[in-house]
Amino acid sequence: MRKRIESEPIDVIIPWVDAADPEWDERRRQYAKELGSVQESSNSVTRFESWDNLKYVLRGIEECMPWVHRIFLVTCGQIPDFINLECPKLRLVKHEDYIPQEYLPTFNSNTIEINYHRIEELSENFILFNDDLFPLQPIQESYYFKNNCICDEAVERALCPKVQELDSRVNMYRAVNIMILINKYFHKREVQRKNWWKWYYPGYGKKLRRTTALSHYYDFDYFSIPHMAVAMKKSIIKKIWELEPEVMALSSRNRFRNYSDVSQYLFRFWTLCEGDFYPRRTKGLYVDITDENCMEIADIIRNRRQQMISLNEADELRDFERVKQMLNRALAEIYPQKSIYEK
Repeated sequence: MRKRIESEPIDVIIPWVDAADPEWDERRRQYAKELGSVQESSNSVTRFESWDNLKYVLRGIEECMPWVHRIFLVTCGQIPDFINLECPKLRLVKHEDYIPQEYLPTFNSNTIEINYHRIEELSENFILFNDDLFPLQPIQESYYFKNNCICDEAVERALCPKVQELDSRVNMYRAVNIMILINKYFHKREVQRKNWWKWYYPGYGKKLRRTTALSHYYDFDYFSIPHMAVAMKKSIIKKIWELEPEVMALSSRNRFRNYSDVSQYLFRFWTLCEGDFYPRRTKGLYVDITDENCMEIADIIRNRRQQMISLNEADELRDFERVKQMLNRALAEIYPQKSIYEK
């Protein structure tokens, strides 16, 4: 009989910022002014606007993912006024608690995320959330980890540079930086030959066409990014820091997003290339919120038509307050009760 592998606890990390805090906003603006043009785009108002719905993220996790061991709420020192700091399943982690002082203060989500391995209490197995991800349906533990092994999808895609606004160009450079490292340590043909069934898993459905279309490439171009909660391991982050300390440190020093950044996507891609994962198709819906589609999105939420929904503010969103109230009402309808994470 095959021996059952004892499951490690699975934690959740949620980075959060209160963009309405005037002291934080003044500090952000001051550093942005000192740092120059590349950072100005990454310092846009849209990136930091507050939707005031973190409590629904927590309620969704409690209802749909009750097996979560602990939630680590990562902030610059801010504390949401509704948070129950006495909750045994919650840890409030300040940037200064784990990010080296030389990288602080930071307004760069990449710096915040690529240093997560330094959080001592964080379990080896964890799920990286965001404050714009809302579980709508029950999610099994095995969707993220199986026998202590990450569950994910290995789907290739082409990286297509084009004329874009400054912030998008910065993100494009970040993607190139990541793939330089991936192709430095992994040979595509060898990786896929070793774990062929994981790269050409039938469950990926139509997404397989992307990988097939790039099958003649000798190197990896890029990977599909589902913009959902992602399973990760602390040991992978530690390994990459040990192998590439200069690259990781250079990225961490950027107070705002910059051309020399790498991101947490590097950890996911690395796991796929090592082959230490179970293949499965990613579920959930990523949407760009606009004035025109907000009613449809609210309806999806009320009827729980997706396992999880990722709400991204589109640049063309004009009536922010009206849309915010509409979506938050929908979330309040399906999650009316306080969670254990609230006072």
